[in-house]
Amino acid sequence: MKAEVYVFSREENLDLIMKTFCDCFGIERMDGNNQLYLENDVQIVEIYAFLTSMGEEYENLVMQQKNMVSGHFAQVQNCNEDIKINFIHHMQQSKAFIPVKIESKVDDSAIQKESLKSTVSIILDFLKHIDGVLLVNGATVALNAEEDVIMTDKGMSQLEYYFPFEYVESPEFLKDCTPAQITRRNQNMKLMFDNHIYVPELPLNEDDEEVQIRENEEIIKRMLGTFAISLYSEALLNPSEQMEPQEAREFVTDILKEYGISQLDQVMTMEELEYFMDNNSEEETRIDFSWHYEHLYVLEWALGFDEWTEPLDICDVAKSVQILKQLGSYENICKSTKLRSKKEILDKADLIYRMDWACVDARIHGMKSPGGMEPGVVQARHKTLNWLICFGDADWDSVDIPT
Repeated sequence: MKAEVYVFSREENLDLIMKTFCDCFGIERMDGNNQLYLENDVQIVEIYAFLTSMGEEYENLVMQQKNMVSGHFAQVQNCNEDIKINFIHHMQQSKAFIPVKIESKVDDSAIQKESLKSTVSIILDFLKHIDGVLLVNGATVALNAEEDVIMTDKGMSQLEYYFPFEYVESPEFLKDCTPAQITRRNQNMKLMFDNHIYVPELPLNEDDEEVQIRENEEIIKRMLGTFAISLYSEALLNPSEQMEPQEAREFVTDILKEYGISQLDQVMTMEELEYFMDNNSEEETRIDFSWHYEHLYVLEWALGFDEWTEPLDICDVAKSVQILKQLGSYENICKSTKLRSKKEILDKADLIYRMDWACVDARIHGMKSPGGMEPGVVQARHKTLNWLICFGDADWDSVDIPT
C-alpha cells in the first residue's frame, strides 16, 4: 500500500521545519537538506520540504501546488463560505509545500492502517509546533493540528469557524502613522478579525488634520440629488407605476421643487443629468442608478438623520424616503442637520474600505462575501464615504474606490 499526504505551511525556515519533523519522529537531525528518509519493519516514509525561499524553481512549485488546492476548494458548493474563504487565504499565504510519501512493507491490511494512522498522528503533532494544514485522501480533506476537518471537497467541516490569523496590535509600518490613524486602524482591524473576516494590511487615509470633509450645503444637495435619481429610477423600474421617462421626469422635478430646487444641476451631477434626460436608457443602467438609495442612506447618516447599520442587506428605502418627507423643505433640512464628526466619518470610511476589500477578494475567487456582507451595499457606501472625505479630490462622478 502507498499513500501520500501533504502539508502546507506559512513557515519559511527550512531548518526549523526539518528539525521539528526529526523531533516529532524521535530521530537525530540530519545535515541541512530538505529531505527525510525513514524506514522501519512495516513502512517507509519519505518527506520533502519545498520552500519559496529555495529559489525560483521551488517558488514556482509551491505556488503551483497551493493554487491547485485553492482552486479545487474554491469550487466547493453547499459549504460554510466563511470557512472556505479563510482556508483559501491560509493556503495562499503558504511558503512551504511538504509532500509525505508513505509505503507499507507488509501485506497485513490491519497493520498497514495502524502504521499509516500512526504516521499521520506524528505529522499532526508536527503541526502543533509549525503553522500549517494537512491534506489527506488525495488532497480532498484538510485537517488542522487537532485533527478537526477544516473542510472537505464535498463541503463538510467539523468547525464552527476557521480563522488562522492573528490580530497584530503594532505592526512595523504604524511607526510612521499619527495616533489618530493608529487608533482607527486598530479598532477596525480588530473588528474585522473579531468577526472572522480576513483583510491584509491596507493603506491608511490621511490623518484627521489633513482630511477635509465636505461642507453641509454640498452634502445636503448631494443627498437631494441621490434621492431624485433613485426616485426617477424606481418610477421607471416599478411595474405598478410603468412611467415613461417624460412622466417620471415631471414627477421627480415636481418633488424637487417642493425642496426649493428649481434647476436640476443644483443637485444632479453630469452623469445623472445625462441619464435623467435619456429617453432610451437601458434597464441595466436604471438598475445601476437605483442603487443611489444606498448613497442616500449614507448621506442621511452623515448629516445625523439616521443611525449606522452593518452592510448585510440593502438599506431601508422606505425609511430613507420618509426621513426626507418629514424634513419637508430645504430650509428645514439645513436647520435640522447635525453633521457627524470628522472622526466618525473617517472611522467608517476606513472600515468600509476594509469591508470592500474582503468583498472584492471573495468575488475574484468566485465566492460569496464573508460575514454575510452585501457587496453592492458595501461598494455604494465606499463611494459615498470616499466622496465625503474628498478622497483624491474627485467630484462625485469620478470618485475612486480602490481595494
